[in-house]
Amino acid sequence: MAHMVETMAYAGEVPWHGLGVEVNPNLSPKEMMKEANVDWTVEKRPLYYNGIDKKEVIPGKEALIRTSDGQLLDVVGTNWKPLQNEDAFNFFNDFVNAGDMEMHTAGSLDNGRRVWALAKVKDSFEVFKNDQVDQYLLFSNPHKYASCIDVRMTPIRVVCNNTLSMALASVKNQGTKLNHRKVFDANHVKETMGLASEKFAQYKDVAQFLA
Repeated sequence: MAHMVETMAYAGEVPWHGLGVEVNPNLSPKEMMKEANVDWTVEKRPLYYNGIDKKEVIPGKEALIRTSDGQLLDVVGTNWKPLQNEDAFNFFNDFVNAGDMEMHTAGSLDNGRRVWALAKVKDSFEVFKNDQVDQYLLFSNPHKYASCIDVRMTPIRVVCNNTLSMALASVKNQGTKLNHRKVFDANHVKETMGLASEKFAQYKDVAQFLA
Protein backbone atom coordinates (compact mmCIF):
# COMPACT_ATOMS: atom_id res chain seq x y z
CA MET A 1 0.00 0.00 0.00
CA ALA A 2 1.24 3.45 -0.93
CA HIS A 3 0.76 4.91 2.53
CA MET A 4 3.03 2.22 4.11
CA VAL A 5 1.70 3.17 7.57
CA GLU A 6 2.45 0.66 10.31
CA THR A 7 1.33 2.78 13.28
CA MET A 8 0.58 6.46 13.76
CA ALA A 9 -1.08 9.12 15.89
CA TYR A 10 -2.44 12.45 14.73
CA ALA A 11 -4.05 15.64 15.99
CA GLY A 12 -6.59 17.55 13.93
CA GLU A 13 -8.00 16.41 10.62
CA VAL A 14 -8.27 12.66 9.95
CA PRO A 15 -5.57 11.56 7.43
CA TRP A 16 -6.73 10.61 3.95
CA HIS A 17 -6.11 6.90 4.59
CA GLY A 18 -8.19 6.90 7.78
CA LEU A 19 -5.53 5.15 9.85
CA GLY A 20 -4.03 6.00 13.21
CA VAL A 21 -5.12 7.13 16.66
CA GLU A 22 -6.57 10.60 17.13
CA VAL A 23 -4.94 12.52 20.02
CA ASN A 24 -5.09 15.92 21.64
CA PRO A 25 -2.58 18.47 20.32
CA ASN A 26 -1.31 19.21 23.83
CA LEU A 27 0.60 15.94 24.26
CA SER A 28 4.24 16.00 25.25
CA PRO A 29 6.69 14.53 22.72
CA LYS A 30 7.05 11.42 24.92
CA GLU A 31 3.29 10.98 25.14
CA MET A 32 3.01 11.39 21.37
CA MET A 33 5.68 8.75 20.88
CA LYS A 34 3.69 6.28 23.00
CA GLU A 35 0.37 7.06 21.30
CA ALA A 36 2.03 6.51 17.91
CA ASN A 37 3.34 3.17 19.20
CA VAL A 38 6.93 3.97 18.34
CA ASP A 39 8.24 3.78 21.92
CA TRP A 40 10.57 0.94 21.00
CA THR A 41 14.32 0.71 20.59
CA VAL A 42 16.68 -0.75 18.02
CA GLU A 43 20.01 -2.48 18.46
CA LYS A 44 22.72 -4.01 16.31
CA ARG A 45 23.45 -7.70 16.56
CA PRO A 46 26.14 -9.89 14.94
CA LEU A 47 25.45 -11.68 11.68
CA TYR A 48 26.63 -15.28 11.22
CA TYR A 49 27.17 -17.77 8.43
CA ASN A 50 27.67 -21.51 8.57
CA GLY A 51 31.39 -22.23 8.35
CA ILE A 52 32.99 -25.62 7.89
CA ASP A 53 32.88 -26.60 11.55
CA LYS A 54 30.96 -23.78 13.27
CA LYS A 55 29.09 -20.56 12.79
CA GLU A 56 31.33 -17.65 11.85
CA VAL A 57 30.67 -13.93 12.34
CA ILE A 58 30.27 -11.93 9.13
CA PRO A 59 32.87 -9.16 9.44
CA GLY A 60 31.89 -5.53 8.99
CA LYS A 61 28.13 -6.17 8.98
CA GLU A 62 25.46 -6.30 11.68
CA ALA A 63 21.71 -6.85 11.81
CA LEU A 64 19.60 -3.87 12.89
CA ILE A 65 16.82 -5.31 15.05
CA ARG A 66 13.69 -3.83 16.62
CA THR A 67 13.93 -5.13 20.16
CA SER A 68 10.19 -5.09 20.85
CA ASP A 69 9.44 -7.91 18.42
CA GLY A 70 12.75 -9.00 16.85
CA GLN A 71 11.86 -7.43 13.49
CA LEU A 72 14.87 -7.26 11.16
CA LEU A 73 14.97 -3.69 9.88
CA ASP A 74 18.14 -3.80 7.80
CA VAL A 75 21.77 -4.89 7.59
CA VAL A 76 24.20 -2.09 8.49
CA GLY A 77 27.90 -1.58 8.97
CA THR A 78 29.61 -1.95 12.33
CA ASN A 79 30.28 1.82 12.38
CA TRP A 80 26.61 2.68 11.69
CA LYS A 81 25.16 4.52 14.71
CA PRO A 82 21.41 4.18 15.23
CA LEU A 83 19.36 7.03 16.63
CA GLN A 84 16.73 5.84 19.10
CA ASN A 85 13.17 7.08 18.64
CA GLU A 86 13.16 8.55 22.13
CA ASP A 87 16.11 10.79 21.24
CA ALA A 88 14.32 11.93 18.08
CA PHE A 89 11.17 12.86 20.01
CA ASN A 90 13.17 14.52 22.79
CA PHE A 91 14.38 16.95 20.12
CA PHE A 92 10.96 18.65 20.32
CA ASN A 93 10.92 19.11 24.12
CA ASP A 94 12.26 22.67 24.28
CA PHE A 95 9.96 23.90 21.49
CA VAL A 96 6.84 22.26 22.95
CA ASN A 97 7.59 23.28 26.54
CA ALA A 98 8.10 26.88 25.44
CA GLY A 99 4.69 26.87 23.75
CA ASP A 100 6.15 27.50 20.30
CA MET A 101 4.98 24.17 18.84
CA GLU A 102 2.53 21.34 19.46
CA MET A 103 2.95 17.71 18.47
CA HIS A 104 0.80 17.01 15.42
CA THR A 105 1.52 13.64 13.76
CA ALA A 106 3.95 10.77 14.32
CA GLY A 107 4.31 7.17 13.30
CA SER A 108 6.12 4.26 11.77
CA LEU A 109 6.37 3.41 8.07
CA ASP A 110 7.54 0.32 6.22
CA ASN A 111 7.42 -1.97 9.27
CA GLY A 112 9.56 0.34 11.39
CA ARG A 113 12.21 1.22 8.84
CA ARG A 114 11.26 4.88 8.96
CA VAL A 115 9.86 6.75 11.96
CA TRP A 116 8.71 10.36 11.81
CA ALA A 117 7.52 13.05 14.18
CA LEU A 118 5.85 16.29 13.12
CA ALA A 119 5.20 19.35 15.28
CA LYS A 120 3.00 22.23 14.21
CA VAL A 121 4.57 25.65 14.64
CA LYS A 122 2.24 28.30 16.07
CA ASP A 123 3.08 30.76 13.31
CA SER A 124 0.67 30.21 10.42
CA PHE A 125 -0.05 32.88 7.84
CA GLU A 126 -2.57 33.55 5.07
CA VAL A 127 -1.60 33.98 1.41
CA PHE A 128 -5.18 34.90 0.46
CA LYS A 129 -8.16 35.28 2.74
CA ASN A 130 -9.06 31.84 4.17
CA ASP A 131 -5.97 30.34 2.49
CA GLN A 132 -3.85 29.49 5.50
CA VAL A 133 -0.30 28.13 5.21
CA ASP A 134 0.86 26.09 8.18
CA GLN A 135 4.44 25.52 9.21
CA TYR A 136 5.72 22.24 10.64
CA LEU A 137 8.96 20.94 12.05
CA LEU A 138 9.58 17.45 10.70
CA PHE A 139 11.98 14.86 12.13
CA SER A 140 12.52 11.81 9.92
CA ASN A 141 14.42 9.02 11.70
CA PRO A 142 15.20 6.11 9.35
CA HIS A 143 16.28 2.74 10.70
CA LYS A 144 17.66 1.85 7.31
CA TYR A 145 21.08 1.72 5.69
CA ALA A 146 21.98 4.60 3.33
CA SER A 147 19.11 6.75 4.62
CA CYS A 148 19.87 10.02 6.41
CA ILE A 149 18.29 11.54 9.47
CA ASP A 150 16.40 14.58 8.16
CA VAL A 151 15.18 17.53 10.23
CA ARG A 152 13.43 20.36 8.41
CA MET A 153 10.75 23.01 8.24
CA THR A 154 7.95 22.13 5.84
CA PRO A 155 4.45 23.35 4.95
CA ILE A 156 3.46 19.72 4.28
CA ARG A 157 1.45 17.79 6.87
CA VAL A 158 3.08 14.36 6.98
CA VAL A 159 0.64 11.46 7.50
CA CYS A 160 2.05 8.68 5.28
CA ASN A 161 4.94 7.62 3.09
CA ASN A 162 3.75 9.76 0.17
CA THR A 163 3.56 12.98 2.17
CA LEU A 164 6.86 12.22 3.92
CA SER A 165 8.53 11.75 0.54
CA MET A 166 7.04 15.04 -0.68
CA ALA A 167 8.32 16.88 2.40
CA LEU A 168 11.81 15.40 2.13
CA ALA A 169 11.98 16.27 -1.58
CA SER A 170 11.10 19.92 -0.97
CA VAL A 171 13.51 22.87 -0.67
CA LYS A 172 16.79 21.49 0.66
CA ASN A 173 17.85 24.59 2.59
CA GLN A 174 14.82 24.34 4.85
CA GLY A 175 16.64 21.92 7.16
CA THR A 176 19.56 19.58 7.59
CA LYS A 177 20.51 15.99 6.89
CA LEU A 178 22.80 13.83 9.01
CA ASN A 179 24.26 10.43 8.27
CA HIS A 180 24.67 7.62 10.79
CA ARG A 181 28.45 7.74 10.91
CA LYS A 182 28.40 10.22 13.80
CA VAL A 183 26.46 10.47 17.05
CA PHE A 184 23.44 12.73 16.66
CA ASP A 185 24.09 16.25 17.99
CA ALA A 186 20.77 17.92 18.83
CA ASN A 187 22.31 21.30 19.66
CA HIS A 188 24.03 21.52 16.28
CA VAL A 189 20.79 20.70 14.50
CA LYS A 190 18.85 23.31 16.46
CA GLU A 191 21.38 25.95 15.46
CA THR A 192 20.91 24.93 11.84
CA MET A 193 17.13 24.98 12.21
CA GLY A 194 17.37 28.58 13.35
CA LEU A 195 18.56 29.37 9.83
CA ALA A 196 15.73 27.24 8.44
CA SER A 197 13.17 29.34 10.32
CA GLU A 198 14.61 32.44 8.67
CA LYS A 199 14.22 30.71 5.31
CA PHE A 200 10.55 30.00 6.08
CA ALA A 201 10.05 33.67 6.96
CA GLN A 202 11.48 34.54 3.54
CA TYR A 203 9.08 32.02 1.96
CA LYS A 204 6.20 33.74 3.76
CA ASP A 205 7.24 37.14 2.42
CA VAL A 206 7.65 35.84 -1.15
CA ALA A 207 4.32 33.97 -1.09
CA GLN A 208 2.42 37.01 0.14
CA PHE A 209 4.21 39.29 -2.37
CA LEU A 210 3.33 36.99 -5.30
CA ALA A 211 -0.25 36.75 -4.07
